[in-house]
Amino acid sequence: MTKLRSTILGCAVLTAATGYAENMFGTVLGKTEEETKEKIESVWRHFFTPGDITRYEDDGQCSVYYLADDDKAFIMDTGSNDVRTEGMSYGMMISVQLDRRDEFDRLWNWSKEYMAYGEDSPWSGYFCWQCLPDGTKIGGSNASDGELYYVTSLFLAGKRWNEQRYIDEANEILRKIMTKDGEKTGVYDLFDRDRRLITFVPDNAGHGFTDPSYQLPAFLDYWAVTAATDRDFWKEAADAARDHLIESAHPVTGLHPDYSNYDGSPYRWPHAGYDTSIYMYDAIRCAMNIGMDYYLTGKDKSRQGDVMKRMLRFFKNDGYAHGHFPVDGSNPFGGYSRGMDGSNAVGAIALAKSDDPAERALAAEFIQRLWDAEPPTGKYRYYEGMVYFLSMLHLSGNFSFDL
Repeated sequence: MTKLRSTILGCAVLTAATGYAENMFGTVLGKTEEETKEKIESVWRHFFTPGDITRYEDDGQCSVYYLADDDKAFIMDTGSNDVRTEGMSYGMMISVQLDRRDEFDRLWNWSKEYMAYGEDSPWSGYFCWQCLPDGTKIGGSNASDGELYYVTSLFLAGKRWNEQRYIDEANEILRKIMTKDGEKTGVYDLFDRDRRLITFVPDNAGHGFTDPSYQLPAFLDYWAVTAATDRDFWKEAADAARDHLIESAHPVTGLHPDYSNYDGSPYRWPHAGYDTSIYMYDAIRCAMNIGMDYYLTGKDKSRQGDVMKRMLRFFKNDGYAHGHFPVDGSNPFGGYSRGMDGSNAVGAIALAKSDDPAERALAAEFIQRLWDAEPPTGKYRYYEGMVYFLSMLHLSGNFSFDL
């Protein structure tokens, strides 16, 4: 059984930061505790009932979670036929928030066995961002958001289950990935020390720019009171991430690009197979990051509310029709996704208690859309499904640092 850690209609759980993990489905939509509990349990069953790997591409398939060996499991990117640190670390975060230790340990064991680089590698401390389901590394580097979720979920696991080992492992990752000699080895620190911002990839090709959706200030604030070292740096990095989520948002539409320069301007990476300067894949998560920081820390409410007002109005005016845009909103293409339903509903938290009735109504519309959205099935259920699931945790009061 899943464990809801907050009740509805105004009751909430104080987090380790300054905000509250509140059941917005209860507060905004009037859903009962039992309705919310069953919703979260049904989403867990949908994605985490162990799947049959031989049928993962079939129409109607739900699970992204597959058992491997006696003590391991992986989250499958069902659209790309591989396993990614993004999904593995998201799965660990979902598991620790819902008090699912067996699934957490299985995902972490698989990650350490197959994705972690060895001590003799310049990438030691990092995790290979892409592997085959048999564990073969195929990516050759990392994806920096994976380390953010790995470390934070490990800190939380140590707290929830009173297990120092997880905390030690999180601190060891941070020690290794923040003491690199990039000029010598070509592998850099996870964060640019001067700008206090996370690198897109800490190698020669990717350390000179970043990704707005990798900005997780609430996580970094938590590191600033939890990590064994660099606490002052993590506090400054949280502030820099918070600024970047504002600076990289378009002044009219509120849209973020997938990749950005450190000053927040859109960046088109020549090595990518598409235009990374537009709102397309990664950028859908920015609203979730903003809404998360809004309710967990409350440190930038005015600016975050302004960005979300612009963004949500833009999507409403588009009729929830499209999913990809240049950041100015022109020339839309692609479809609006359930991952966007999720992330945008988390962002709507920034407007849910506004003094303006129109803003509260706008927030309620997005939160209702998420409640009504069915979890995705089929070949491309993985990415939008994981964003959808994380968003359900945020809106239901099931995401907290006070475990």
